[in-house]
Amino acid sequence: MASFTLRPADRSEFDSILGELASQFPGASIEAAHNDIWRSYRVDVSCEDPRAAALAAWLEEEHGLCPRT
Repeated sequence: MASFTLRPADRSEFDSILGELASQFPGASIEAAHNDIWRSYRVDVSCEDPRAAALAAWLEEEHGLCPRT
């Protein structure tokens, strides 16, 4: 299982990550929250094996600069 919390820098990146995750990993569990006033964005995503490794690789390739835990 792979589980990450992403902290996009702005609303554009937040929206992009959500759309891409939904299309690339339809079986993933995704929770997202944003506050545009405070410029606070968070995306929690988890994915069961065998797609977990693919999710980790995709995040590194597509959003490697996005802070995550």
